[in-house]
Formats: sequence, C-alpha cells, structure tokens
Amino acid sequence: MLGSYALASENFPRPLELEADVNFWTRVYTEISTQSGFVHDAHDLSIVYETIKTADSSRTNRKKIRAVKAKYIKILNSLVGASRANLNAEQQRVLQLWGEDVSDARLRSAATSLRFQKGQSDRFLEGLVRSGTWRSHIEKVLAKNNLPKELVVLPHVESSFNPRAYSRVGASGLWQFTRATGRRYMRVDYVVDERMDPFVATIGAARLLEHNRQLTGTWPLSLTAYNHGAASIRRATKKLGTKDIGRIVREYNGRAFGFASRNFYVAFLAALEIDQSPEKYFGPYKTSAAVRYTLIQLDKYYAANTVARALGTNAKLLRKHNPALLAPVWNGSKRIPAGFTLRVPADVLSEAPGLLLAQITAKESYSEQTPDLFHKVVRGDTISEIAARYGYRVSEVLALNSLSKRNFIRIGQELRLPVTEALLAAARASSSTSVVKANSNNQVVAHIQQPAVNVVATADKHSLSNDSTPVDISGTVLAVPIVTTLAGDPSDYTVDGNDSIEVQASETLGHYAEWLNIRARDLRRINDMPFRQPVVIGRRIKLDFSKVSKKVFEQLRLAYQHGLQQAFFMSYQIQSVLDHPIRRGESLWLLSQQKFKVPVWLLRQYNPDLNFDKLKPGLVIKVPILSQN
Repeated sequence: MLGSYALASENFPRPLELEADVNFWTRVYTEISTQSGFVHDAHDLSIVYETIKTADSSRTNRKKIRAVKAKYIKILNSLVGASRANLNAEQQRVLQLWGEDVSDARLRSAATSLRFQKGQSDRFLEGLVRSGTWRSHIEKVLAKNNLPKELVVLPHVESSFNPRAYSRVGASGLWQFTRATGRRYMRVDYVVDERMDPFVATIGAARLLEHNRQLTGTWPLSLTAYNHGAASIRRATKKLGTKDIGRIVREYNGRAFGFASRNFYVAFLAALEIDQSPEKYFGPYKTSAAVRYTLIQLDKYYAANTVARALGTNAKLLRKHNPALLAPVWNGSKRIPAGFTLRVPADVLSEAPGLLLAQITAKESYSEQTPDLFHKVVRGDTISEIAARYGYRVSEVLALNSLSKRNFIRIGQELRLPVTEALLAAARASSSTSVVKANSNNQVVAHIQQPAVNVVATADKHSLSNDSTPVDISGTVLAVPIVTTLAGDPSDYTVDGNDSIEVQASETLGHYAEWLNIRARDLRRINDMPFRQPVVIGRRIKLDFSKVSKKVFEQLRLAYQHGLQQAFFMSYQIQSVLDHPIRRGESLWLLSQQKFKVPVWLLRQYNPDLNFDKLKPGLVIKVPILSQN
C-alpha cells in the first residue's frame, strides 16, 4: 500500500454532489485502458452510454466515435415528446439511464452534450510503478513546505508520473508546467528546462500550489487553479459568492471553464482513493526503486562528453539522469552551464567527483557558454530555408530552438543557430552585425540584421498586428497565436459588463488608448480625469469599445502582460515568500524599488486584494523573494 489517506478530509473534502464525478474518474483510471473509452454525458458523469474499443488509427477512431455519438443523439431526440411507450430495447435502456421522469428539455440538452473519454487504467498502473522513483522526494518537499501529504498523488492526474510527458498545449514534465508558469520557479530556456527534472519541478509545484492556496483560500480551489489559473478561480468565487468547490463545479459557467477544469478536482479525488488501496484495483505490483545520486555542481562550462569521460561514464547515462539538459547540450551545440547541479548515480563514480573533474584540462573548461548566432525571421522565411542559408541541417535548428516539425515560426522571432568559431568571426567582421553580451549566462550573442520590415511585435512580444502573421516550417500562413490566460497571475484582465476594467500594475492610460485605437484624452473625458492624472492600481476605469471589441482588447492586454512577465522571468525566479509587516513610512514604491527590489506588478500578484494606497503599519503583506538566473 502506497498511502494512507482519508477519502474525505478537512483539506480535501469530497462533496456528496460530486460523488458521481469521482466514481466516473475512478472507472476511467481503473476499468478501461487507453485502447477503449466511454461515450458519456459531459455534464452528468453518472450517464455512461457505451464503452467502445478504439483502434491504432486516429482517423478510424474519430469516425467510429462520431458514428456512436450520432446513434445516441438520434435515440435521445426520439425520446423527446414521445409517449415513451412501445420503445425498442436501446431506447428503453437510454431512458432508464436518465430515469423515467426525465424532462424533454433535459433530453434535448443531453443530445448536444455527448462526449468521449479515453480510458487510463494502463497509464495509471504505469504511473504507480514509476512513482517509486520520486515519491519519497515529493513527500519530503511537501513536508518541508508544510503542504498536505495528499498532494503526492497529483502527478497521477497530471502526467501518470511520466517526467517526459508533454501536452498539446506545451505543458511539460511530471508536474505539467507551461513555459510561462515554469519560468516563475525554475530555469526554462533553450539549454536547460528544469520542468523536465522531477526533483526541481517538484519544488516549483509546491511553491505554485501554496501560492494558489493563499490566493483562493482552499485546497480544492488551489488544485483547480493549478489547472485553470488563479485569476479565473477568483472570478468564479466572486461571481457565485462562495468558495464551495461543489457549487463552483456545478454552477460556474466561465468562458474558459471547460470540461478539463471542471473535472480536475474530482479526478484528483479519484486518484487519491485509488492510491490509498491500489491492489484493490490492480492486484499485486512492484514500484520502481529510487536512485541514490551524487550531486555535482559544476563551476565551469563543459562539453557533455568531456564531463562523462572524466566521471568514467558516458553521455547517454548522464542524459538519462539529467533530463533538464536539452538536446543542444547532448549534440554538442551547447555546453553544460556553470552552476548546473549534475545528478550521477552514486554507484557509477570510482572516486570523489572533485578528483575526477580535476582531470579535465584547462582547454576543455570554459568561462562562457558556446556563443549563439541569432537569425530574425522575416516574411517568407521557413526553417528549411534558414537552415540551408547558414549551412545547417533542419534538425539542428529545430533542436536548438526546442521546436518540432509541428511548431511555427513568426515574423520577428529570433532563432538561435548552431554557431562555429569561424562563423562568429565572420559575423564580428561584418558591418551588418553587432556583437553584444546577453543579459544572462554571460553568453556572446551575434545578431544578424535583416532588411527592415514594418512589424509590430507578436503576441509573445506584448501586442498584435496584421503583420505579425505566424508562418509554419513549410511557409504556410497561419492564424496569430493568442495568449488566453496567465496561469501564475491572479490579476483580473477581463472587461466587466459595464465596460470597465480594474487597473493593473505597469499599465497606463496610453496603453489602454493604444489597445482601443482611440486617444488618451477620450478616456480622460469618459472618466472625468484631469490632464496628467495617472491611473491608480486597483481602481476601475471605463473604456470605449467603439473601435475595438472587448475580446481583442483583452487579448492585447494579456499579450502585453505576458511579454512583460516572460521578459522578467527569463532573468529571475521566485525562491520563497516572506511575510513582511508594514512599518511606518513604507510605501509601495519603497517596498518595490528599494527594500525588496520586486516589480510592482509581481508584488501585487502576491497581494491582489490589498489597497496599496492605504498601507497601514502592522499590515502583513506577502513578498516574493527572487534569485537571479
């Protein structure tokens, strides 16, 4: 038995109104494998119409699922307005699932809410086996941070304890961090992606979960925010006037609060129940053993093969145990960074690691990372054309930029290229190239200047325009990617029903005017604001949507905040949170710029309900403590 948790607890209640939902996910996790699935009602999870087998072909599966759904849509519609006498066997079976007293309105609704859910029993069992490698570490991190021990089962829901899991929306690793959220707590770039390291990512997950709990007030809401974002969950609690997870799951109809978000907490409860008595569902099995590691912090930049040779092992073994180091390190394009903590199985080393690394010659150790050469994408560029222009293989450029053939490049995007010393020397000698020092990792960066184009930065760079059209690797024009949420940010960036917004940090009247395509003086007139009077964080102002829709405004606003935060977290990480009692004379500016050197927008994210205009002595605020990458 892996755990001993109550099925309902003070931290993780199991509301009676959600019991059918928990039972549904228990069935998904234990009864059917990924080779089959349930056709069910998307809202009432007690209604499962049929279990169907799937094939290896996605196309065949889609066709089969459509046909089965069409069958039940026809049956449900046939029951509407019928006398419900002389029904055939299938009609009677479906009617019994809903109950004889089901209304016509409910049947009509059911005909529009059929859904297919693939089984997970094989993956859940695989996760139980894999969990042994990291479970003790996760439990220690949870205990150290005073977090509920039940959270150890969350990776069952997120990744089936697969550290190499990668979702279609870009979430990675055991804890399924997106790049944007991951960068708040760990290093995520083109050389190191600590989302893929279960040990480091667990610490980041603990910090995010505690942050969510502080923002939302309960652990069920903290977990739901882990999937849906704290801002959206805070909006839900305000709209419904409750923090009751049962009511929120049943009643909240937020724009992005879809099936996955609505079911995240109940899926967690199902995983918790199964984890309590796994043999009941799967019979005897054996978990993987935890590996005993020697941790080696490197003081220089080294090629992976050089370090492997010195330690008496090979790069393949080092890669297996250091998944945070990305492909450019292993293919020789980049070096293992100075300061990186290498994990090596303890039984591999013949001597103390310091003695082994001392064998590396001065010529094989470096004070800087391998230089990068950047290419700025212009209209018409494709990956294959860029690679050919500089004499590289497409696979090399894809690997160095953490891209796959399914990813897209955009006008204005900078692509890193595998640089040689000869090419760098040529770049330095070229009058069209400037060589500068990067802000982090002390890397030499050569920027090749492309012909000037009239391009406004894309969604990842603060705003959108007609010229920021993405281009895929074959040259096909695609839709502009839109930032829909900032998972680690509790700030409300939505427009209220009365056309007003809450002012957030780092925003000005000029920003709003630009995104609305109007003049700032028009906004001053609408809000009776004197000339030069600034907007105040936390207050509401009215906007004019005569030229731009609310949806476009929200997208532009999110894109701006996304770019602002991503630029910051490329250089800084959140290490811990400090409770600071306000002292006499302390202001928001003093706390942000002098005392803690934390951006106002980040300070506000940790205190979203605080009125910074009225800081009183003795009031305790949360302050994120930062470290520089």
